[in-house]
Amino acid sequence: MNTRIQLDPTSVAVPCERCGRSTLHVARLVREDGTPVSHTMVCTTCTPHQHQSAVPNRRIATG
Repeated sequence: MNTRIQLDPTSVAVPCERCGRSTLHVARLVREDGTPVSHTMVCTTCTPHQHQSAVPNRRIATG
């Protein structure tokens, strides 16, 4: 089952603790059919950078 993050259009942006910009919003995690699953906070400034840095750099040990 796929889910997506949907920004709440009525959410007021607040300062992000990480980057300091007023781009932190309430977002909903919703299923494909639009059913809400949960809420979270999403910084629209930090989020694109987190995706790249969140993937661990895996190295295969050679012996």
